[in-house]
Amino acid sequence: MEHRIVGPGPYRATKLWNETVELFRARMPLRKHRCRFKSYEHCFTAAEAVDWLHELLRCSQNFGPEVTRKQTVQLLKKFLKNHVIEDIKGKWGQEDFEDNRHLYSLQKILGLHSLEEVLDSKLVNSKFIIHNVYSVSKQGVVILDDKSKELPHWVLSALKCLANWPNCSDLKQPMYLGFEKDVFKTIADYYSHLKEPLLTFHLFDAFVSVLGLLQKEKMAVEAFQICCLFLPPENRRKLQLLMRMMARLCLNKEMPPLCDGVGTRTLMVQTFSHCILCSKDDVDLDELLAARLVTFLMDNYQEILKVPVALQTSIEERVAHLRRVQIKYPGADMDITLSTPSFCRQISPEEFEYQRAYGSQEPLAALLEEVITDTKLSSKEKKKKLKQFQKSYPEVYQQRFPTPESETLLFPEKPKPRPQLLMWALKKPFQPFQRTRSFRM
Repeated sequence: MEHRIVGPGPYRATKLWNETVELFRARMPLRKHRCRFKSYEHCFTAAEAVDWLHELLRCSQNFGPEVTRKQTVQLLKKFLKNHVIEDIKGKWGQEDFEDNRHLYSLQKILGLHSLEEVLDSKLVNSKFIIHNVYSVSKQGVVILDDKSKELPHWVLSALKCLANWPNCSDLKQPMYLGFEKDVFKTIADYYSHLKEPLLTFHLFDAFVSVLGLLQKEKMAVEAFQICCLFLPPENRRKLQLLMRMMARLCLNKEMPPLCDGVGTRTLMVQTFSHCILCSKDDVDLDELLAARLVTFLMDNYQEILKVPVALQTSIEERVAHLRRVQIKYPGADMDITLSTPSFCRQISPEEFEYQRAYGSQEPLAALLEEVITDTKLSSKEKKKKLKQFQKSYPEVYQQRFPTPESETLLFPEKPKPRPQLLMWALKKPFQPFQRTRSFRM
């Protein structure tokens, strides 16, 4: 069980998380288990997961033998919260992971253990997903930042006209017999001349894989939701507006027939299937696959083309986690690929001792000079601060004042005033006491 060494530096926590999740997904043993008279394939017990992951972490140089079983359980709780693993019955958000015999399985996407079976992960653009989740209108339709990729205004007007038929309040030209057919032909011509299908060529295999889940409608809807988030925002917007018009036309009893002898629902599938899904090879089988997919989309377009709440919550938690662990450098652009950062280099013991002794003395010496030259401090305050500095940094202080005389020069002694003589002493010199003769007889 190899575990790549993740060195110190930016994003280390994220790298460790991704590395551990990748190893767990790839190597965690899965087998058949029985629970309450029912068998479950490709799963494991909570205790088995703790045993395997604990051994992996203890043998890893990124973690070491000090990792406890309790810490491993805490990590698996985060796996459950972030949908790396799931309850065998598909329950989310209510259970708590414990070291017991409860059954879990790896989180599947599109009914698969990994998207790599049907999708090249290098072609998945995370910016598309974030834009499709957050840049939407109140109706859930994607809002484009680049208006040059927007649908032409005449196509938007045509889509809105048929979607709201017969209430086309924004039409400036009068309607005539067969007007709705011409509007529909305008929309069909535009979508039929797209350079690439709305679901894109490189996502063809992923969407075809979802078709195998149509018998399980809820699972198929969730799978389509995820796949549609991979689309470029302009494709997702075009698909949303088109599917809304198609679904409304099929339910609109006031809409005259758009094609003689062909029902509206059949017409929608035949007209737009090829511009929604097809492969680069354009084989005959694509038409059957596309027809099945478009039919399912029309029936469930409101659910499929909205952002799943559970996924949005997971994205927000993931973004919050990345904001906590990543370092954003001043002036750095998130769209720019940063060069490999440089870290500490090994130095000799002599250089270390020199840096330890003198590396921090320059700013301290500058601080000492600021105290010395500060004219706002009184002599008493300055002496007090200098004594504190001398006590804390005697070496720096000794360099600035190597002798007592150099320190004395900072506070020169003021000349003492001469004591004033008493005025009476200047007028008459002191005379000793003389005994006088008594006049007493």
